[in-house]
Amino acid sequence: MATIRDIASEANVSIATVSRVLNETPGVSSDLRDRVNRVAERLGHYATRKPAGQFIALAYTGRSSLGSPYDTAILEAMSVVASEQGLDLAIVRLENERRADESVAQLLTRKGIRGVVLRTHADTRQTCVDLARDGFPHIVVGERFEEEFVNTISTDSRSTTYQAVEHLISLGHRRIAIALSHVVDTDHGDRMAGYMQALADHDMPVDEKLIYRVWAKQPNGEQVIRNLMGLADRPTALFIGDPFVAVGAVNQAHQMGVRIPEDVSIIGFDDADVRSMVYPPLSAVCQDAYRLGQEAVKALIRCMADRDMAPVRVVLPTLLELHRTTGPVPSHRVRILPDGTRIENGALEYTSGKETATPVA
Repeated sequence: MATIRDIASEANVSIATVSRVLNETPGVSSDLRDRVNRVAERLGHYATRKPAGQFIALAYTGRSSLGSPYDTAILEAMSVVASEQGLDLAIVRLENERRADESVAQLLTRKGIRGVVLRTHADTRQTCVDLARDGFPHIVVGERFEEEFVNTISTDSRSTTYQAVEHLISLGHRRIAIALSHVVDTDHGDRMAGYMQALADHDMPVDEKLIYRVWAKQPNGEQVIRNLMGLADRPTALFIGDPFVAVGAVNQAHQMGVRIPEDVSIIGFDDADVRSMVYPPLSAVCQDAYRLGQEAVKALIRCMADRDMAPVRVVLPTLLELHRTTGPVPSHRVRILPDGTRIENGALEYTSGKETATPVA
């Protein structure tokens, strides 16, 4: 089957012009529109017979994460803005719904979708690049690209994660663990970079035993806290880069008799209002996922109206919100086993910012 590139070459027009015609976007002369449609029909491009409607979509290039607070907030915001603008909203799993002989742009056009907000990760970023090259109106949320023609809206969590880890260091913590998602993407890469930079700037070594990669599920947070608190040289502080994992860790800590922050300080990450759903309320790096969804749809509508507009490159800030889950490093580091058994490890002493342990008499 012919691609949009084939049609553009045959009709001697740009890919963007073909996309405008196939999506019935104003601003193309009737003669040019007729020429593109004739070529598309002759080459067997069925997308010219797309169903009526004014659809935009939230589309996943790979695995869906629709159940996360982040995606839920984005979807809610998209729904509100789309409704205000008289647009319908669809959810699409691109790899599941694409036919073997069609591009992503052809799939979306076939489904009557005029513009798309994309969620992606490291393994499927190329799909976003290909769609952008085809001139299809798009905004990628949560990722950044070197390719200048890919439209993106993201947040900066690196600097705020750095701030969070530095706050823990200022409280005397030298054994600071981090738990991040298994999914490799810009967001979690930023958080790891912020963590690593804070350790480096304070001459603190990186301990691989304190770095956890887990799926963003509550039970995995429970497992993280069980594993870490039982270590002989356990951490006294923990940064968790996912809301559900943080909730699991805090709830499991209570079950084990781990006192927060007396035994361990915890800073989480929040996309919505999860930090208020645990006790004590969670200190967290916060991003406004709802605003991301709002800004994504507004930018997408501009892209749909003007295919020649400058690339969208928006980076929104995050903030560190401190509550009662962080405190000074404990004077005694106590191992705490999953059944709640507490094992005295030793008193903590510091020399020039370095931690050593001495036996308890």
